Amino acid sequence: MEKYYMAAMGGAEGFGNKSIECLLKYFGSAKAAWFAKDSELLKAGVRKNFLEAFLSWRKTHPDAPENLAGYCDRQKINLCSIVDEDYPPILKEIDSPPMFFYYRGKLEPRAERIGIVGTRDNTAYGQKVAMELGEELAAAGLTVVSGAARGIDTFAHRGALKTGRTVAVLGCGINFIFPRENKKLFEQIAETGVVLSEFPPQLPPNQGTFPTRNRIIAGLCRGVIVVEANEKSGALITSTYAGDYGRDVFAIPGQIYAEKSKGCNELIRDGATLIKNAQDVLNEYNITAQIKKVEPENKIIKTVKLEGIAAKIFEIIPFDKYITDDEILMQIEEVNFSELSGIMLELELKGCVVEEAGRYKRKVGG
Repeated sequence: MEKYYMAAMGGAEGFGNKSIECLLKYFGSAKAAWFAKDSELLKAGVRKNFLEAFLSWRKTHPDAPENLAGYCDRQKINLCSIVDEDYPPILKEIDSPPMFFYYRGKLEPRAERIGIVGTRDNTAYGQKVAMELGEELAAAGLTVVSGAARGIDTFAHRGALKTGRTVAVLGCGINFIFPRENKKLFEQIAETGVVLSEFPPQLPPNQGTFPTRNRIIAGLCRGVIVVEANEKSGALITSTYAGDYGRDVFAIPGQIYAEKSKGCNELIRDGATLIKNAQDVLNEYNITAQIKKVEPENKIIKTVKLEGIAAKIFEIIPFDKYITDDEILMQIEEVNFSELSGIMLELELKGCVVEEAGRYKRKVGG
């Protein structure tokens, strides 16, 4: 229960990692701090306004630790605290590491991880690069970490799922699906990797949650690759954290006139390592690994069985040309865009379809 007392403290507004750490050092445990008298808490050294928020929260939610434990059990959510054995050691090295985080999946605390981040509004070039990097680095044994946002993050996760393991760090609570179309992606990631968040499970995203999330991406990784980023992209916040934490910063170059590559080109100008492919990263880390590709289009597994709406969608996908999401939705009325995105991801991961720049065609032999 110790970690649930710790997480329950985080329910108080503004009562963050440093305040919780302060109470742990003074009282020796989160449980002791939770039940400490007000007069004792005043001696712990927490800023007055934060402590007042905690005292008010504890008074109105005396059973918060027990309620949180019950909620996590019912929702099949795991909680990891900084004192647990499965807390990633590399994450403890950063400034203000999360005292706890919620997750689904299986933690591998000592895995070698590489971050792949970029703009939400990617180009076809960025999509192709992110997919290839995710696929090939995961195949080489690295765990790919990203932020589960639209765009580059999503394609990095999707690439990694084809050949290995990936970790999604959310900018919202673990029970708040954002973006909605990535619901199926999160489920796929949790099956073989991890979906995690330090925010309360039902917290929606806001302007402040994403930069907070970005420090964890950088903190979990040996290095961070920026695929596409404009001059004010959130991905550059992640790269800044990476540099501050002594992690490697890699960047994919782009045309000098391309808006989505301006941030990457500036990173390279300022000292980031230019890379062209996954092999460049492996060379930097002296990792000897044969990069595995997924099966070619004429080797689709014949035993795949599709049912319901997935089977219906698959039937209208042609062999000889690509079809867009909109064209599918025009023919299949009983599915919306969010649901379609999840189904198409499932078909792609099962080896039934080929995806390129948001368009799909059936694999030869499918």
